[in-house]
Amino acid sequence: MKKLLNSKWTSINKKNGWIHYQVRNVLIKKKKIELFAICDKTFSFIIDIKDIKDKSEWLPGWRDL
Repeated sequence: MKKLLNSKWTSINKKNGWIHYQVRNVLIKKKKIELFAICDKTFSFIIDIKDIKDKSEWLPGWRDL
């Protein structure tokens, strides 16, 4: 799970107008990660680690959609 720290992700659906995110924090005990928008570092949210593995919602790396 620590390998997720600083990893980059592309959201299939825009969240607050952004699609490119990076992992800011890994909450190991809660099995959650904190993501922040690359273009607006003040926008962040926490999701379950299992949700980031859903390829219908998230793609690894920064990609053009």
